[in-house]
Amino acid sequence: MDKKNDSRRRINRIQSSDYDTPVKDAPGRRQRTSKTDPNVRRRTSGTKNGNKSGKVRRMPTDAGNPASKKSTRPVSGKGSHPGKRKSRRRKKQQVIGRSIQILLIVVLAVVLFLVIRNFGDANKLNNKGLQAYESGSYEEAISYFDQALSHDGGNVDYYINKAMAQTELKLFDDASATLDAAENVASDGEDQLVYRARGILLLSKGSYQEAIDAFDTALDGKESKFSSTELDILYYKAEAQDRAGLYVDAVMTYTQIADTKASADVYMLRGLEYVKVGDSTSAESDLREAIRRDKKNYDIYQALYWALSDQGRTDEATAVLNEALDLGGNSGEALVNQGNIYVQLGDYASAQERFERALDKKNAEANLGLANMYVAQQKYSEALPYFEAYVGEVTDNASAYNDYGNCLMAMGDYEKAQQIFTAGVALNNRQMDQILSKNQISAAEYAGDWSAALEYINTYLTKYADDADAVREKTFIQTRIR
Repeated sequence: MDKKNDSRRRINRIQSSDYDTPVKDAPGRRQRTSKTDPNVRRRTSGTKNGNKSGKVRRMPTDAGNPASKKSTRPVSGKGSHPGKRKSRRRKKQQVIGRSIQILLIVVLAVVLFLVIRNFGDANKLNNKGLQAYESGSYEEAISYFDQALSHDGGNVDYYINKAMAQTELKLFDDASATLDAAENVASDGEDQLVYRARGILLLSKGSYQEAIDAFDTALDGKESKFSSTELDILYYKAEAQDRAGLYVDAVMTYTQIADTKASADVYMLRGLEYVKVGDSTSAESDLREAIRRDKKNYDIYQALYWALSDQGRTDEATAVLNEALDLGGNSGEALVNQGNIYVQLGDYASAQERFERALDKKNAEANLGLANMYVAQQKYSEALPYFEAYVGEVTDNASAYNDYGNCLMAMGDYEKAQQIFTAGVALNNRQMDQILSKNQISAAEYAGDWSAALEYINTYLTKYADDADAVREKTFIQTRIR
């Protein structure tokens, strides 16, 4: 029998009374330490690990040292120390904390990315809407603004842009609802833009006093040192006052503008209001100041011409037009302006020569000039082809449609005039809409189309409900239908 088995038998013959209390040494094995022979040879960690003597190697102890007793404390687990457990817990908590921080950073980055992307998409759609608006494609513009709002429903500008497109289509109730939504999301600084838009809506609708009130709310009582936006609001307010027949108020509003930012335009507009007030002296002063500031603006010369003519100052009026002619110029635009002045002076040969030269330069306005030249001479049939040529090329000039329709009315072609006025109304031009709408009704009446006339006047009254003459006209039309 080999030595290893013999050693095991010898260990098994040792009596249990010769040993101390058992202690844990390894999983599944109990070992005892001999009282009598500390060097007893037995299978120990020494023999397992290559210690040939087989002796148990004990660390020296200080049996009499009280400190050794203090260091002996109960433990749990695999020999772990409470300080080490706390350290592990802290490390675990730190790992969890860092993981949460990283997760939050990732979430914020994703949210920021989505917000930026949505903003970019919404802004692009809004820009497309503005392009469609500028080209007169208002329904297409509304579609783009709606898409922009689907990406950014809190953007006040998108609501306002949509409302303006709806206003151009005379969808006043829809526009008002859109502005209500804008007001709900607007901050304090954005309220001004909402009230400005509401004022424009009411101005287009023909509710002039309500428009003035809206513009006043937008200005919030401010009376000087206006911003560029506030100056724009004042221009709209003055227009509403003019439409309402409040000419003195309009003069005061234009004065506020001039005091903040004087320009040829504001002096011309105030001068025209002075004409309506009957203050010819102030009118002439303002119009001459406008010319001094912008000597090449033919519109101002013509405004001064009419202001002087209304006073019976014919010679002075003619002198003003001659001043304009002295500006000269050989461009298509300059030739058209010269032609228009010659028409006012009654020099039709010179006017025709200027217009034909402008036509050679491919200036479309020359066709309108020739048409109006023939109308001034009551040569209506000769004017027609030039009107046709002009509206065939320039489709958004509401004033031209009005001139064309009036020419047809003078010829007695009421049905065609009705069609032309209707086309002009469809342009939704704020400044010409009321005039065109009235002429549309009149053409239908002359054509004997009373059902259409009633339809037109009902539409007119939805926009200009304060027009007492139109209310009486509606009653007259209704009697003709019965």
